[in-house]
Order: sequence, then structure tokens, then C-alpha cells
Amino acid sequence: MMRPTASKQASVLSFPRLRRERVSRPAFLAALIASAGFLVSTGPASATDPAVRASQAGVTLPADPGNIDPAPRFGERVLKIGMTGPDVGVLRSMVSSKTLGLRSIGVTNIFDDATHSAVRLFQRREGLKESGIVTRRTADQLVASMPRSGASWYGAPLFGNNTACGQKFTPTIVGVAHKTLPCGTRVLIGYKGRFLLTKVIDRGPYTPGRTWDLSHAAMIALGYQGIDPVRHLVVGR
Repeated sequence: MMRPTASKQASVLSFPRLRRERVSRPAFLAALIASAGFLVSTGPASATDPAVRASQAGVTLPADPGNIDPAPRFGERVLKIGMTGPDVGVLRSMVSSKTLGLRSIGVTNIFDDATHSAVRLFQRREGLKESGIVTRRTADQLVASMPRSGASWYGAPLFGNNTACGQKFTPTIVGVAHKTLPCGTRVLIGYKGRFLLTKVIDRGPYTPGRTWDLSHAAMIALGYQGIDPVRHLVVGR
């Protein structure tokens, strides 16, 4: 992930004068610890991770530019052969990543025969009724099969820079940063019922416990709040 140059700023904290005769050692230590906590909570986060600075230091989220569509929801309707829509595209992404016979999702959002067969195979593996129809139970099982991982987001400080994959980073570019996945790898990111099929466009995050850095636009599309884990699947190239 791109790293902005950060200037070092000294933080100065003044302690109120205390009357010596009334200050015990435990009280002084408590005051010192509380003051240190104040500095940690109000100071900038990691200078090497702008996502953490933004999402954990209380920075107001940038406004939605107005042309970022919400990520589709999945599991709110029954899906079967002949149906179309972005939630079908999410379904195809899910079954494509599980070696269920659906090798390439392409760009289609159509529930075709191949999708039907892949859903039946998934249902068989999970001990569900092999109908090939995505009921709420099958949808819940598909979501539950997606691993959880830590995430963060990054935005305004880096707009105008180039990503590690050679794209210009803008408020509307949708993508994720990952430490090792090749540029252009398709991934499915899920958060609170919304699922975004996107690509790796950058490197990062650089904070322990985080697997993904969502671009500003991806964060808005998912309604991500920068505090919870996300669901994820690596779909392929």
C-alpha cells in the first residue's frame, strides 16, 4: 500500500500542580497512566498505515462522491435457474471459488445450468437438500463457509498517487490492497449482508491482524465501518 510521508509532531501534556502532602505514589502512578492513555487515544495511529490513522483515530469519513453504487445483498431472495441480478453474480463468485465445476464466472449475472449444478454439489457436500435452488438456508451456509479476516480502509491522504499495481488512486476506484495476492486477482468481500466482487489493486495493509485494505470507494459500497472483520473468498484471475 502507498505510504505518505508523515511529519513528526511532538505532543506536550501539562500536568496540574498537585500538593505534595496529598499525593501518594499510587495516585501519582494512576495519573501518569491516565495521561498516557490520553496521548494514545488522541494522537495519530501508525505512521505507516493511513488506513489505521483514518479508521481508528476518529477521522470523519470522506463524503460519498455520489456515483458509487452500493454492493449487492445476498440471501434476501430465493435464487434458481433463469434468474438474473447482481446477487446471482455474488452466488457465482462463491461457488466458483470452491471448485464446484464452475471454472470461470466471467461477467454474467445469470443463473444458468452450470450454476445450478455447482449449487447442487455444494448442497451435497454440506448435507443440504440437493435442489440446486438457493434458499435462505443454502445462502446462509454459503456465507458461513467464507473465512473471516481483519480489514481496514484507506482514502483521502493518498488520492492522486499511484497504487502498487500501477493505477491512479481516486475517490471512486474500487479495489483492495493485499500483501501477496497478484495484482488483478478477483476477490469477494462480504460485510453485513453486502458482497463486493472486486480486484487487488495495491499492497497492504501493514498492521498486524489485518488482511485487506479497502479502497475508499469499496468501503462506501460495502458500508464498512472500519471496526469489524469481513468475509472473503479468493475467486481467481
